[in-house]
Amino acid sequence: MESDFSLPLYSPSHPSPSYSQDPTHDETRLDLSPRVGRCLLPTGIFTKVCGSATVVLFDQEPTARVPSYGIHGSVRGSLILEQERSQMCEVVAKLEGRLEIATIDSGALIIKVAKITHCLWSSSSSSSACPETVDIACDFPTTFQHNDCEYRLPPSYVARFPGFPSLFAKCTYSLTISITKDRQLGFLSRTKLIYVPIDYNPQTVPARGMPTSPSFLASVKIMPEEWHQNSFVVNTRSSSNLFSIHCQAFIPSVKVFGLSHTIPLHLQLCGPLSSLRELVLPSNDREECPVRVYMTRMVTFEHRGKSTWRLHRIGEGSFSPLPPMADYDCRKACNPCVETLDWNGEIKCDPAVSVGGFQAAGLTVKDFITLEIIPPKALLSPLLSTQHVIPIRLVTETFIELT
Repeated sequence: MESDFSLPLYSPSHPSPSYSQDPTHDETRLDLSPRVGRCLLPTGIFTKVCGSATVVLFDQEPTARVPSYGIHGSVRGSLILEQERSQMCEVVAKLEGRLEIATIDSGALIIKVAKITHCLWSSSSSSSACPETVDIACDFPTTFQHNDCEYRLPPSYVARFPGFPSLFAKCTYSLTISITKDRQLGFLSRTKLIYVPIDYNPQTVPARGMPTSPSFLASVKIMPEEWHQNSFVVNTRSSSNLFSIHCQAFIPSVKVFGLSHTIPLHLQLCGPLSSLRELVLPSNDREECPVRVYMTRMVTFEHRGKSTWRLHRIGEGSFSPLPPMADYDCRKACNPCVETLDWNGEIKCDPAVSVGGFQAAGLTVKDFITLEIIPPKALLSPLLSTQHVIPIRLVTETFIELT
């Protein structure tokens, strides 16, 4: 049976437009589901020249001094060879990661957290000379094994404690290109090594954001679930007639913050007027805020039943008192005869800190918000100085609410 229709004439389509996930001025985004922890790859290149050989690595920031990769990172690039290609018999790329830890009690320990080796070119599998350009391809693993336990690959990290040499920790990564040439005149094969340090910084993101209103008093009654409460007490000396001061510290309940976050804080002091006066009235010598706040990092290493740890500050914040108000939730839990004082504060991590908390093969890095309440003339005051720590987790990225 003969067909009644004929196929249309073929004409080539127009070239497809360049793709971008961002809408143009005449477009509107309907929906977006970004992959958590993933960012757009940069478009710059990193170059290292070593004699007649050049290593070029893609997907780098234009001003990067060291190539950097995140979780599921892939080292992609090229090796450019200008001379003596006919003499080459093998080109190998090796991606390595080393975790080095040293303590006085446990000694030194070196753990291989990554070791990926790829033969980029070999004369045994090729009938022609080594090409001028050889592709480089190495993928970072996501985990490593140590003592029958599996850990996430740790970030590039160095922990030094000046004046406290009992603990040192360092995690480093590198890409090594080895170029082996044929032996000549009976000598052994010659191997040229190109060493490229690498920064591995896996991106981590909070599961959700902080309260939309950074003011505690403005949001706690309508969104109490957004704040996490910590209780502690400022005690008095046994010889004093004063009563203790009860303290309520509040931080956002997410308790996971980006390194660039400014974290809102609130402190409520509840106690007899005589005790509060002893704390807040300035001394004759100086007028300092009795409430101080720091961000503290604890680095701990456990090995063979022994534990070594050190603390250092990685941020500092401030508190300022609020005017008295007529109604306080604290009054309901305290004696009606007591007074309350409220303080608003905030804290942010130092810009030099680029790594969040992690755990790997006995090495643990944890972060805390540390509150200190120090009365004026602390050595003579009937109130005792008090320190309280609140565990938090620092991550590399900031939560962004999609609109």
